[in-house]
Amino acid sequence: MKLGFIGFGEAASAIASGLRQAAAIDMAAYDAAPAESWKPRTKELGVSCKASVADVAVECDVIFSLVTAQAALQVAEQAAPHLREGALYADFNSCSPAVKRAVGDLIARHRPSAQFAAVAVMSAVKPHGHRVPMVVDGNGAHTFLATFAPYGCRIEVLDGEVGGAALLKMCRSAVLKGLEALFLEALLAAEKMGLADRVLDSLDASFPDHHLRDLALYLVGRNLEHAERRAHELGEVVETLRSISVKPLVAEGGYRRLTRAADVRAAMRERPDGVGAWLRALARAEAAPEKANGVAASGRSRDA
Repeated sequence: MKLGFIGFGEAASAIASGLRQAAAIDMAAYDAAPAESWKPRTKELGVSCKASVADVAVECDVIFSLVTAQAALQVAEQAAPHLREGALYADFNSCSPAVKRAVGDLIARHRPSAQFAAVAVMSAVKPHGHRVPMVVDGNGAHTFLATFAPYGCRIEVLDGEVGGAALLKMCRSAVLKGLEALFLEALLAAEKMGLADRVLDSLDASFPDHHLRDLALYLVGRNLEHAERRAHELGEVVETLRSISVKPLVAEGGYRRLTRAADVRAAMRERPDGVGAWLRALARAEAAPEKANGVAASGRSRDA
């Protein structure tokens, strides 16, 4: 078996690293990002670099797509015509059920012999690596399980039509990304008066068995590292809820807050040095509600 990665960011490289330790698997990768941001990791892991999505699809028996929600369908369109007969295409992206079904339909249309696994990753990939919990559906779900469970992958197959695993992930994301947005908003407001630590102390006092301070700082730190991606993920939640006739009243507000944070982060020349600096930057940006650090907001927020 030859395994190909389309997208070789943090999650893909962590999975590849775990699989490399578990077995001598032949692996290849392509990423559209600048070479210096991903090729050094391939060299460390013994993963061969390819020049395009098509090159990965032509050479590999199994494809892992780990890009972004908004790029998932486009990447599948590039890969599908070049897939090998009987290939397994596994989409790991945090997409709505509708997008997962569209990817599966596209694969089936271009390469009927190929199998499709719609993978929902149910935790942060680090520090689990390839052992991160996964829920999978699609006609290739059982093949995915049989192929990767022997390497220590933690896989649960969800039988039924494509979309169930994605809905499970979206509901999980509604809570976690929603909490992230809530903590961001409350703590940046508190930071304006130098009270962020007092708020966190109060939360821990109210829930002494649950360490809300640690959770808040973890989520705000993740937002600092991946602001744009996490905003897009909550946007997928909004679309998912709408598609099943649930009004995204809370998720919509969270999406706006995470989008605002992503705009602020994109406008900054240097990465803030830690969570405190990130909260202070967000608090300063609130003084100019129509702009993020002097740059107009991107307009990504959806109307309610």
